[in-house]
Amino acid sequence: MITSNVVVNICNSALIKLGAEPINSLSDDTKEARLCSLQYERVRDVVLRSAPWSFAMKRVILNPTSETLLFGDGNVFALPDDCVKFVRMYEDCGSYTIEGDTLITNDETVQGWYVTNNISPDKFDPSFAEALAYALAADICYTLTQSDTMRQGLLAGMQVFTQEARSYNSQEKTPEDFKFDTYDNARRGGRAIYDEPDFI
Repeated sequence: MITSNVVVNICNSALIKLGAEPINSLSDDTKEARLCSLQYERVRDVVLRSAPWSFAMKRVILNPTSETLLFGDGNVFALPDDCVKFVRMYEDCGSYTIEGDTLITNDETVQGWYVTNNISPDKFDPSFAEALAYALAADICYTLTQSDTMRQGLLAGMQVFTQEARSYNSQEKTPEDFKFDTYDNARRGGRAIYDEPDFI
């Protein structure tokens, strides 16, 4: 059960955006609390995937598993259980591809960065918390309001704060550091970094 006061505050921010009644706990016996409890973690992970949030970034060194590919060449690496998005390989590493919860590359070891969902809500960046509130509001919007127009407006609000976070992140590192763009990721053989969230 999710009990963090920060999580409750994010859920209430989402409900307020919908004109709904706030909750005291996700265990409240109300429709609003049940919806927030049901959808919160899924929506959180979608928003974490939407940008290279520096507060949720982790470094990792992986060793290959014993798994072999059905066809083709490459070593298979299991991504960490808390990985919601593998962001980038270290510059000395080669090209790679993500297949399910594995990373495939010809390298003998993997060094890189990923976005984790195993992080205390107390560590959430303010822009992330607000983006998450907008996203959660959009996710439960139609159930509570039957308004798709409001839902679209909420998704636009989420994008504003996601873009703000990208801007802040770029200011917190030198230009030679992470180049979070689709060209760099495609050149390395990975997925595009800025996947759009896929609500409902």
